[in-house]
Amino acid sequence: MYDDIEADFWKEHFSHVLHKNMVRIDAEKLTFDNAAGIIEGFKSRHPDLKPDVNFNPTYVTFEIFITPEIKLRLYIQNQVKGSLLKFDEGDYVKLVDARFPYNPFPEIEEFLFHMEEYLQELDEKVNKAVHSKKQMKVCEQFIRAKLQKKFKGSPEVLWKLEQSGPSFILSIDKDNNRTMHLISVANYAEDIENL
Repeated sequence: MYDDIEADFWKEHFSHVLHKNMVRIDAEKLTFDNAAGIIEGFKSRHPDLKPDVNFNPTYVTFEIFITPEIKLRLYIQNQVKGSLLKFDEGDYVKLVDARFPYNPFPEIEEFLFHMEEYLQELDEKVNKAVHSKKQMKVCEQFIRAKLQKKFKGSPEVLWKLEQSGPSFILSIDKDNNRTMHLISVANYAEDIENL
């Protein structure tokens, strides 16, 4: 669950970085030929980030960690491909990539400037999801108890409860007839009473 929330979160923010790059006016391209100067400028403005830069005969790779597990990689040739990678079980897994039409360093610097806010936002999303998951488990137990009580004297009724997003689906089989009902978390007692 946490991995999905985290991956979706970083994908969303990376898409904002790409969008800002695509709509920037009077932007310069980043190519193999001008990469060294632009990267040196970035390094001098952010000496604490210590990027891993590799110059090869036809391309440049640039990597920085934005969190202890999340890494930004740029592959610079005639165009720029950016990727966010997550360290998972001893290897890096690609979360998202994009092709940047222009030099992405201004957007990357803005992204890094807001990193503390993003990390706090991610933490809040994860905590909310964990709370919601616990709430759904507790609610499911109450619903099951109420259903057992409701159908206690009806052995011919078979029922099955399944979670469906923020609600539950109740399937009832009675007299070779199957019906399905939506049970909401907020009004489960009333929903069950009205069956």
